[in-house]
Amino acid sequence: VMAAPTIHVFVEENLGDLIDIKVDIIHPEPVVAVTFPASAVEELTALRFRVDITEAENASLRARIKTTEAIEKITRNRERQVRIEMDQQLAVVQESQRQDQENFRKL
Repeated sequence: VMAAPTIHVFVEENLGDLIDIKVDIIHPEPVVAVTFPASAVEELTALRFRVDITEAENASLRARIKTTEAIEKITRNRERQVRIEMDQQLAVVQESQRQDQENFRKL
């Protein structure tokens, strides 16, 4: 536990006098040195390595998912455009067929 600094203030009754403020700073010493067994340090290092690899794999998978989603979006847009073009061509063919039938009746 770190103690708060002590501030000493000396004041005389005359308010025009200077105020002397001193601060004592105490640097606490560590109470306990913590050491870990070498096996625990090695295990933590191995776990950190595995976490790093897993994070890299996750980032790669997220990138693949985004790429796949982009490809699907492009494909849907292209399919929609092709459907519109086919509908337009069908309308032209149907109109042409209707005109041909009218012309045939007139004969």
